[in-house]
Amino acid sequence: MRKSLLIVLLAACTLALAGCGGGGSSGSGGSSSGGSSGGSSGGSSGGGSTSVVNTVQMVVDTGPAGVGNALNEPFVSVTLCSPTNPTSCQTIDHILVDTGSSGLRIVASALNLSLPQKTDSASGEALAECLTFADGYTWGSLRTANLQIGGETANNLTVHIIGDPNYPNVPQSCSGFGLVSEDTVASFGSNGVIGVGLLPQDCGSFCAENTENGTYYICASPNSCQQTEMSVANQVQNPVSQFASDKNGVILAMPSIPNSVAATTTGTLTFGIGTQSNNGLGSAKVYTVDNNPSDTNTYNLLTTTYNGNSLNESFIDSGSNGNFFSDNSITLCGDSSGFYCPASTLNLSATIIGTNNASSQISFSVGNVQTFSSNYPGDAVFTNLAGTNTGFTDSFDWGFPFFYGRSVYVAMDGAATPGGTGPYFAF
Repeated sequence: MRKSLLIVLLAACTLALAGCGGGGSSGSGGSSSGGSSGGSSGGSSGGGSTSVVNTVQMVVDTGPAGVGNALNEPFVSVTLCSPTNPTSCQTIDHILVDTGSSGLRIVASALNLSLPQKTDSASGEALAECLTFADGYTWGSLRTANLQIGGETANNLTVHIIGDPNYPNVPQSCSGFGLVSEDTVASFGSNGVIGVGLLPQDCGSFCAENTENGTYYICASPNSCQQTEMSVANQVQNPVSQFASDKNGVILAMPSIPNSVAATTTGTLTFGIGTQSNNGLGSAKVYTVDNNPSDTNTYNLLTTTYNGNSLNESFIDSGSNGNFFSDNSITLCGDSSGFYCPASTLNLSATIIGTNNASSQISFSVGNVQTFSSNYPGDAVFTNLAGTNTGFTDSFDWGFPFFYGRSVYVAMDGAATPGGTGPYFAF
């Protein structure tokens, strides 16, 4: 499982979105050390004080029914209601929390709620979306829903319905890049994903200015969909950006894991940075990312130095269940999964550097996922999971193992916070 959205590297891409982003595989997740503990108090900014309940529990377990082998995946529950019938609601569990994407996406088979079809304002024709993640593509309609998560709400939110049976024919421009379809709970690895990353929407100016963007489609009928430009305002929005308050970012806080292995664990997802007494920046250090879209190789990315190499297309991604980086000296597993399987656990380090030159050396470990699977069947937490980053040698993907023992702040692009204007990570 590697749910990092390729939009992280979008500005470095051509019109063929499938050529962007990191490699990935299925299975498990990586390592971490140190970090600050979460939820410390601080000043207020980006939305003002409010008494709204702004935290929800994240659980790391083996996933929803039909998956059963999820590893290092943080899940939350969300409640969706019909905008046309607000008392008609459904709570859906096992929604993956992803700091590498923006937008709410629900697998159709997990949805038992009728939601209005989103249509083009000019033609009235239906809208659909193709989204490419690092481990596959998703296709389905765009609908509108009222979202409730904790005490936060986002009304008339555009939601991507993955694998919508009303749209059975996937356009060649979506499916034709050699990636696998992930339109079921089993193939997607969860009942959906809530993208709470750096961007307030999922595609930005690229999809607003290019018809052949590979992402947005207008459909004269469910079997006749073609690519279309989509204004930024009408794109799938980061749900957090649509809250009334606590809308400038999120904090993911996870406990440390003794001995690197656990059957399950829980953490918290907190909305807002410096907007309430429980989400201040505290002593966390800010690491800004490049927010200049013309800087095509580093847009919204950090630098990681590892083995003497400067990897300037690096990012921090809770949707990746391992740390992914290239190191030919580490033995790969023999199953073509792309994960590392060293004979014994390796204790390594790398340095994260923001565009503001803030830096920290991060210690992490690389373990043998096959040994883990044999010795701890059914466990969902393995902090030493790591894999290769084939084809993206300038990138270090700090996946969910990085989050254990830390509070990681994700400040949205353009949002005011006590740590300055986003986008940035802090920990």
